[in-house]
Amino acid sequence: MPDIKTETNPPLADGGSIPWVSIVIPIHSCRATIGKTLDGLGEQKVPAPCEIIFLRDIIKDDTLEIIHAHPLAARWDMVEIDRPGGGLAAAYNLGWRAARSRYILLMHPDCYPVDKDALQRQVDWLEKENALAVEPLIDIPQGDWDTMSFWDRVTSSQFRHAKPAHGLAGKFDLYRREALEKLGGFDDVHFFSAAEDADMVLRLMMVGTIAYSDVVVVHAHIHPPASRFTSTLRKQAQVGEGAGALLRKHGFAWAFAPSAFPITVVNGLKLSLLVGAFVPVFHIWLVSIALMLLLASYYGRWAFQTRDWRVPLIPFAVSLMFSVYAIYMVRGFVLGRQSFHYAKRVKN
Repeated sequence: MPDIKTETNPPLADGGSIPWVSIVIPIHSCRATIGKTLDGLGEQKVPAPCEIIFLRDIIKDDTLEIIHAHPLAARWDMVEIDRPGGGLAAAYNLGWRAARSRYILLMHPDCYPVDKDALQRQVDWLEKENALAVEPLIDIPQGDWDTMSFWDRVTSSQFRHAKPAHGLAGKFDLYRREALEKLGGFDDVHFFSAAEDADMVLRLMMVGTIAYSDVVVVHAHIHPPASRFTSTLRKQAQVGEGAGALLRKHGFAWAFAPSAFPITVVNGLKLSLLVGAFVPVFHIWLVSIALMLLLASYYGRWAFQTRDWRVPLIPFAVSLMFSVYAIYMVRGFVLGRQSFHYAKRVKN
């Protein structure tokens, strides 16, 4: 079991009693965003002090120095747990099991709440709905578009002008501790760093209800200026493998859930078109290629507005993304687990 290191902070305001909410944040080299995350938490109007539990992956920048120097470190307890090379599912489990509160909030280090009463409202929604967990509304900063590299625009095109959407994706999710205890936490056997959240959604729905709050949290994606297309393909492999492992574990129970059915249809279409592109029948081959390019063009439609010589490559590039996704989806289904990991990080 990893060592738990508690920072030398002053005791909680009430003399060291149980914190109001335990906030679990897996961290890596994330100096570009962690300050904004802590600022958002520090502005929260809460009835009692909280604690933050950081799950430390490999860190090669001054992320820890930023955390230790933040004013919030003098007000709330901060705990650090080493878990280099581990996945999100395992990190979440280490975090909530080390937590002292009956409320567990999961966050990523590139997210922050919009309103100063966001945490209080999450708790209110949980109790009002007598739910096991609460999904916030996840928003994507539209202003990021102008700073993105070409390939990031291609992969983010589907989110251009997107409205905030509910999701239990580790962005600002609130859980009852007893719900996590009842379910045994996240499934870190079948999932490493993709689809562990979707798996949790289905398992929660089997034993209780999930509330959907009006709390908005911003997911401030990192967009390295030197982002390459190969990075995009690795990300597609990661999430595709997670989708396959999820389908293998839950089968039709997941595929035909109201929230998952559209995604399942699209994923099935990607796989069907990829297979059709290799069928030695001209009409099937031609239709498959044409539909794949049309689907890819729709996916990357906003990126076509970029002034770049690579714009004509968008349909072919996105088709390759879909193909990698489909191949790894099959791999995840066959193996019954998701293990491929890729995290987009800013190089030093």
